[in-house]
Amino acid sequence: MENNPKVPSTLLTASYVFVFEPPSGIKASLVRSYTQTITPAISDKLPVERSRLHFLVSWFNAVVQERLRYTPIGWSKTYEFNESDQRCTLHAVDEWIDAMGSGRQNIDPDKISWDALRTLISQSIFGGKIDNEFDNKILTSLVNKFFCKETYNFDFKLLDLPPGS
Repeated sequence: MENNPKVPSTLLTASYVFVFEPPSGIKASLVRSYTQTITPAISDKLPVERSRLHFLVSWFNAVVQERLRYTPIGWSKTYEFNESDQRCTLHAVDEWIDAMGSGRQNIDPDKISWDALRTLISQSIFGGKIDNEFDNKILTSLVNKFFCKETYNFDFKLLDLPPGS
């Protein structure tokens, strides 16, 4: 980056952050996922359970990305989680759903191989970047929370708020 003595260095630093860092927050991450990665042509394909799984992958990715902003509290250090991890997870989900659905309108969430999907995400796609045991436990707990058959229940809560909030 070129420096000019007439331009304050603090302005350059702030501009760099403004240009290269995506907006923070879960909502911004979800919007980015649904405008850049998940298209209606992909998410609206049958079986209909695909769209729920796509949302869960987007939500999970948003939570993982947001925790990076609070290093060393969210994670013990900064990891290189990025959009390609989300795309890889979406591709794995689509492959499983396509193999199971084979033209059907719906599939039973009990029939989705949740253990295999959780293992793939927590040990290979996202977990392959983690080298800290504590961070690995956090990732595994997030994967176990978001990728289970209970997410198809009407009363499933992605976020547990304390009473009175």
